[in-house]
Amino acid sequence: MGNFEARKRVFLDRLSREASEGRVDFDIEDFLREFNEKLSDYYTTSSCSGRIALASAPRLSYSKGPGLFKFLIKWHRPVTYGEVQGALRGFDYGDVWLLVRAPIIHFMSRDLDGALKILRLAREAGFKHSGIYSVMHDGVVVEVQGEDRFEVPLIINGRPNFTEDGFRRVVDVANETLMFGKLRLAHLIRLIEVRLMGREWLGDMPRTYFMTSYREFREKLNSLIESIPLDP
Repeated sequence: MGNFEARKRVFLDRLSREASEGRVDFDIEDFLREFNEKLSDYYTTSSCSGRIALASAPRLSYSKGPGLFKFLIKWHRPVTYGEVQGALRGFDYGDVWLLVRAPIIHFMSRDLDGALKILRLAREAGFKHSGIYSVMHDGVVVEVQGEDRFEVPLIINGRPNFTEDGFRRVVDVANETLMFGKLRLAHLIRLIEVRLMGREWLGDMPRTYFMTSYREFREKLNSLIESIPLDP
């Protein structure tokens, strides 16, 4: 077994272990398993499908400093106003930020040609902040990273930074930003499955997925629900 295969086995074992512990994002777990098992010239080393988080920090630039940045809670899905409000309950000091981070996956390719294939698919799917992360003796690492991110201070010096209406608006924007990133990731997964894994193409992803905002979708859904007559 060569170095590439040996390292791939290590990461496959880690993926299985972390999945059993509930530490792999539920919306990409199946893809990660199939990608790593079916493609002999690739494997993934780390991944995140995008997340919303609350963090305590005086400045986001301190996120690398010891003791200056602390995650309070993370969600890998849209959240409700009540969930965010509940997570903040009892926090009456310092600063708290609401953060949205885009999907990110590190792919290891056996050679440069394979790495460039992944990179071209990532760019096609809208992951413009992607590139060759490192070149090693046993492979090439491609970092695929989205640009859909959002960050805003919810509490400054222990005091809320928004009215209730403003707070609700911020949560909506956070959810919208998260979902844009996840839709781009879904598009990338489709491209990889067809171009590299031999899946049948099911047609282009509707442009409305990217043109219709989360807020517009939610407003239409609420209007539809309100239009349904209640049983007498």
